[in-house]
Amino acid sequence: MWKASSFLIGVALAIEPALAAPDSRADDAVAVFDDLCVSMMSGKQTSAFDSSRFAFTKISEQNAREIKPDVKGPLWDISGVKSGVHMLVHYEPNGMCVVEVAEADEATIRADFERLIQRTSSSLNVVAQREPDKRNSIEGKDATTSMWRITGTKGDIMLAVTTYPDPKFMIQHLMTVSYVK
Repeated sequence: MWKASSFLIGVALAIEPALAAPDSRADDAVAVFDDLCVSMMSGKQTSAFDSSRFAFTKISEQNAREIKPDVKGPLWDISGVKSGVHMLVHYEPNGMCVVEVAEADEATIRADFERLIQRTSSSLNVVAQREPDKRNSIEGKDATTSMWRITGTKGDIMLAVTTYPDPKFMIQHLMTVSYVK
């Protein structure tokens, strides 16, 4: 009996770090969202975009319209140099910044996003008001959207993350920040 339970405890301890290991792709995706979107729209102080950590390319207008015909502004292709994360970033004329993440661990991206909310609200000295999560079943799995409203120096902003558990589609996660009334 002792051998079997010791074995199971050993297996559980070996598996736990792998399950809890953060995903550097998610870390990089949330960092890009913070540096390029949240900092700009919240009015908080920001560090410079780390060009040694990320490679970014402006997509030509013609290619951008083919890839994302509904996007009005410029479209950027950004990838993590070490993490290998791939993202599309665009700003909308109506006051929205969007980061689309091709693939990253859902739990890590959600945890990183919540830490970003906490840092942003703390730096602005305000409380982030969380909205109820919304779930939408897509092919039997839930896509989850979480939103927070923050009052900043430039007015209220809404930060949202929509995640999907599997990298089944071209875009697995979507992060947005926008001005709201």
